[in-house]
Amino acid sequence: VRCPVSNWMSMLGTTDIPNFTQAFFQKPFWEDPSDWLRHSPLMYVGNVKTPTIVMTGEQDRRTPMSQSEEYYAALKIVGVPAKLLRFNDQYHGTGSKPSNYMRTILYMMSWYNQYTLDGEVDSADE
Repeated sequence: VRCPVSNWMSMLGTTDIPNFTQAFFQKPFWEDPSDWLRHSPLMYVGNVKTPTIVMTGEQDRRTPMSQSEEYYAALKIVGVPAKLLRFNDQYHGTGSKPSNYMRTILYMMSWYNQYTLDGEVDSADE
């Protein structure tokens, strides 16, 4: 997962595009939080079973790093193998700098190899 929106309510207060964010919903969350919660992946983290790598840019103001941190923390709480990678000097996305693009690809390939080739989870890396 790269630069996710995990919690629409906290996203509204931390993103650089709050009007765009609010446009997805008919009412502000302080009037009716039900849609905001229903559309927030954080509310469904208890259903996640798949090992998950979360990548974020430290300078991302579009989907701030806190969105990735919230999701990662929730995954760890429910026992899903997860890793959080923060990319220095990276804005929205993880691949605008060539070195970060290569890191993104290599981390993803390593993660897929770890969890798909032999079918076993290596808990030592968690």
